[in-house]
Amino acid sequence: MLRSTRQSARPGARQGNTPVQPAPLRRPGGVGQGAAGRAPAGARGSVTHALCRDDDNRRLFAYERDVKAAFDRIVPTLKQVSALQHEPQFAQQAQRIAREQLGFELPQDILADAWVEQLDMRRLFAWCVFSTYRRFCDDYYRNDPLASRDDEGFDAFLQACGFHTLDISPCADGRLAHLVRYVLRLPQQSVRRKSYAGALFDIEDSIQKWTEVELARFREGRPNTADAATRYLKVVTYHYSSVDPQHQGCAAHGSDTAKAAAAGLERLYAFREAIENSFCCGASIDLLLIGLDTDTDAIRVHVPDAQGAIDLASAVDALALFDATARGGAADATR
Repeated sequence: MLRSTRQSARPGARQGNTPVQPAPLRRPGGVGQGAAGRAPAGARGSVTHALCRDDDNRRLFAYERDVKAAFDRIVPTLKQVSALQHEPQFAQQAQRIAREQLGFELPQDILADAWVEQLDMRRLFAWCVFSTYRRFCDDYYRNDPLASRDDEGFDAFLQACGFHTLDISPCADGRLAHLVRYVLRLPQQSVRRKSYAGALFDIEDSIQKWTEVELARFREGRPNTADAATRYLKVVTYHYSSVDPQHQGCAAHGSDTAKAAAAGLERLYAFREAIENSFCCGASIDLLLIGLDTDTDAIRVHVPDAQGAIDLASAVDALALFDATARGGAADATR
């Protein structure tokens, strides 16, 4: 949700011998045309769907809007403060403005020196950014603003689907930071999530986590007992761009969507093979591969067949599914 406002001095700026391109500041799909034949994400904003949870949408959007607005207020507020630095009672005025606009006070020592030298705007800006970030971190742990109304029943739902653990490894790209709660709409506390560049998760780390989960089932019956007919679901989420697939896809795979998907699938198979070789051929592992369009937040799910094999050429496209069911009732959409 939080996007950097820093840009390179020029598009071709170099660090050492490697040309560095500035990162996109906004999702291009939100303001321009999406992939051929598809409207951008914002175009569907007015389309209702029988299975959409409008209250959840409004609450999550309000939280994202508030976070963005808090950071967007920093520069205008500091400009207002800077214009007053030679006025009488400057420190008091600056603190009042900061409290009203930002929700916290500025460092008194920086304001106190404004009458003898130029106000240190770089220090003030850094202070405001970190203070705003801290304010939202504190709010996150105190009030759980992203809590899901399904938190309490999710474990039971997951087990009813035949799984006792959901372990997701998305790409570490910041455009996937909202994957669990915003895109997949899953309760964050009930899902194991660990990000890796290119979604190439550490197999040894995942084996260790699998071992911990299975031992807890044997020794403590948590989240369910070892004799329950459930499995450990390992998910990899790669990403791609429908607006600019050649440049705004996964950097770890050179913006090559096919390569990103194939690498994720290869890592999933390697994980399952490692578990089966180390423990037994009947180890309770299921695999799932998901692609995320970072321009529209649409997903495509590569569903395994009855033997657990995943076909990269076959996937359920969420946008196509949305369009096909948008005009029906809840019963029709569910069916």
